[in-house]
Amino acid sequence: MKRKIIIFLILALVLASGLFLLRISILEGFAKFLIVETEFEQVEYGFVLSGNALDRGARAAQLYYEGKVAHLVCTGANQSNDIKSLGIDTLESDLSILQLLKHGVPESKMTQATIGTSTQEEAAFILNFAQENQLKELLIISSLFHTRRIDQVFTEYFKDEGIMVHIAGAPSSLYVELEWWKSEYGLIALNNEYLKQFYYLVYY
Repeated sequence: MKRKIIIFLILALVLASGLFLLRISILEGFAKFLIVETEFEQVEYGFVLSGNALDRGARAAQLYYEGKVAHLVCTGANQSNDIKSLGIDTLESDLSILQLLKHGVPESKMTQATIGTSTQEEAAFILNFAQENQLKELLIISSLFHTRRIDQVFTEYFKDEGIMVHIAGAPSSLYVELEWWKSEYGLIALNNEYLKQFYYLVYY
């Protein structure tokens, strides 16, 4: 009996040591799992999803100036509580538009869609938009940690429609995704996204 306990303790120590030595790779792995981006040459329409307008707007403007996307559509019907506390009636899609303008994207190259309070709702709107405009290829722009859920949700919506969906992630200005554990913002962002992954797995 004593021998079994000793063997168990040795194995536990070896396992704990291995996990400690690999801790950085394991923590990075949690982030890498959430990041899904695709390669593409150019698309006519790119859709900037609501939320985190600062980073997503900057990434969308970068792609526009690189010639990767010709027209940007900003979605979102939610209002930020922080903005509402100032007595300003502003939607998340308004904030994305403001960011694009701030980065010099011509107003004629953007469209605001005051629709969508969730990834699911935005996917439904974008599919309808793509069908009405006979798009065969489009781009979705969102935060890096959001990209896997985008891939999962949009693949479900678009797989039978013959529409190719590309995904571009916007790096956070508050933390480094592959070093998320070094920042409270990164910790919250990663945990929130895994909770949403579970929610979408159960309810959609």
